[in-house]
Amino acid sequence: MILKKLVIGALFNQFNHCIEFKDGNITIITAPNGYGKTVCLKVIDSIFNRRFGFLSDLQFSSIELHTTEGVLYLRKNLNDSPNTISLSHSNIDEEHEYQGDFEVSKTKKTPLHAIDIRIPFLHRVGPREWEDERTGEILSFTEVIELYGDYLPDEFTSRGLPEWYIKFTDSLKAHFIQDQRLILRRDSIIRGRSKKNFVDTIEKYADELAGLIRESGFRSSHVSQKLDTTFPVRLLRRDRNFEPLSVDDIKESLQRLQDKRSALSGFNLLVSEAHFPPLHVLDEIKAEDVKVLTLYVRDTENKLAAYDHIFRKIEIFSRILNSKRLSFKKIRIDAEKGFYFETDSGSPLKPIQLSSGEQHQVVLLYELIFKTEKNVLVLIDEPEISLHVAWQKEFLNDLKEIINIQNMPVIIATHSPQIINSNWHLTVDLEEGASA
Repeated sequence: MILKKLVIGALFNQFNHCIEFKDGNITIITAPNGYGKTVCLKVIDSIFNRRFGFLSDLQFSSIELHTTEGVLYLRKNLNDSPNTISLSHSNIDEEHEYQGDFEVSKTKKTPLHAIDIRIPFLHRVGPREWEDERTGEILSFTEVIELYGDYLPDEFTSRGLPEWYIKFTDSLKAHFIQDQRLILRRDSIIRGRSKKNFVDTIEKYADELAGLIRESGFRSSHVSQKLDTTFPVRLLRRDRNFEPLSVDDIKESLQRLQDKRSALSGFNLLVSEAHFPPLHVLDEIKAEDVKVLTLYVRDTENKLAAYDHIFRKIEIFSRILNSKRLSFKKIRIDAEKGFYFETDSGSPLKPIQLSSGEQHQVVLLYELIFKTEKNVLVLIDEPEISLHVAWQKEFLNDLKEIINIQNMPVIIATHSPQIINSNWHLTVDLEEGASA
């Protein structure tokens, strides 16, 4: 699915916005504060991630999302039923009403007190409100669903939406990189009780990368075990379709594999760097040795291929950060730590010892490179936060390089001319197009 246009009527009962997405992979939404550029990103995110609590509370009269798979319509009657959303699609002869918590209590016949049963630390204090006994915080129904929806029955989430809507939103995944990036909330169960705490995003992502590297190692080990076990059989088998490489091709392939091993070892993806014998030794091989070396080359290529996906991402991640993005320090990749930092003199630094601007850069790049995949719609809110002007000017260049390996559409909300730099042809100005 490709997005073509987003039209929002009576946003905040004040603005009518029309955003035509650019033909390339990048669209930049710009406007002064207060025009709703961040809200536009949240609308798209809420549609595809089915966060109807946000849409139910948002003040608008109509939303049209034009795509290559038809037009999705969301409508409200702000006077009579401001929290009810009417859903329809240009290709579907059916209309559906979403009514917030009433969708649960009336349509699905699921009592709201199920929240009290499933989440014991929440105590109902009103028809639409719960108190968190751990913190004393009062939460609305929308906040409960968005925070703890994973602990509740399907009927409490947008899974109660019609099948045609589920199918439509399944056609495109959306990943929202919000402006608050350095702290993450984490909910955990300790001794039968849920505990809310906060973690530094940069440390969490370092741990995540270590896990991704280990997964690549496991895949490589699995392939190695399978190939090594069957190597004698494949070597002795008479296969008429087998085409051995020439000596020159073998030498070229071995050099290429050695270069790949060196590159992987440079990021500590391999435990040690194995060296091939000097290539001139291969001038002495006999014809019967060619088959053995051909199988060896092909097997080694398959073993190292398990690292291809993670290697491309690690290479661009470290290269961008080590190219004048960090002041007097370097990022290092490690299978145990994921990533860590050193000063130019080699002294180790914890991730949280970086400046807030440097942490923002690391977290933003990590999300763009490791938290998204090909053809995932990426929504970025105010990438300029805490970034030096020089870094802001390089942001779109970095993003375009990442898009080359990810092939992902990106929508950015910003009011920084430095982020836009010379790319004004990619912008949609809400101030110019807005009508009251």
